[in-house]
Amino acid sequence: MIVFLFLNVFVFGQMQDKNRSYEWFDKVIGNERTGLYNGKQYIDFDRNKILDNKHAFFSSDEVLKGSVTYDSQTYYNVGIKYNLETQNFLIELKSGSGASILQLIYDKIEEFTIEDSHFIKIEDLLIDGVTTSSFVEVLFENSSFSLLKQHKKRRREHIKGQRLYYKFLDKSKYLFCIDSSCRNIKSKGDVIKSFPFYRKEIKSFYDDYNVLKESDYDAFMKKLFQQIAHSPFLSKHGF
Repeated sequence: MIVFLFLNVFVFGQMQDKNRSYEWFDKVIGNERTGLYNGKQYIDFDRNKILDNKHAFFSSDEVLKGSVTYDSQTYYNVGIKYNLETQNFLIELKSGSGASILQLIYDKIEEFTIEDSHFIKIEDLLIDGVTTSSFVEVLFENSSFSLLKQHKKRRREHIKGQRLYYKFLDKSKYLFCIDSSCRNIKSKGDVIKSFPFYRKEIKSFYDDYNVLKESDYDAFMKKLFQQIAHSPFLSKHGF
């Protein structure tokens, strides 16, 4: 039976691309029998203590679909949760008796996607002179620079009646990076400091896209850096 499975993987791989081969492999033998079963069981002790849906997870506190490269192997169509307070990466593994949530080993995770968001791990990420290891979402990148988002949430305690509840508040950072050195982008002034030759255009962009900035700041930042990247000024200033 094992020989039959691996022969079919080989034949299938000749006909389809790499991604679809791994999807087929995962479906046939089940994620619970692969290298993903290399972590520890996770229990969310805060689940019934959250106020106003201010949970600790990326995008949703429900399991979302994505992919993960783990211990040099990529797995597709995986149930994922990403805790932004603890930076724990969680997956859902299903079996005949139900589903379990496992916490993967941080050092073995190379990159992952959650729906349309792509995250990479940078081991020696230099942010304003401080070196750290972190998962970051890639919002924009080209051959010269990149715009990354370091997602983070902080716990705040609230007493309601005689019970303790929590809200997890967003403390994410936007990072302008050249090579492995990054600068925290907190304001329009920080963008101008990064591209002083493009000052007038940046100010105009903030005025023209104020509605987008208020409704979807990620989309606003992506569009801003895309426009800067296509500026004819870049090549004149060493980018």
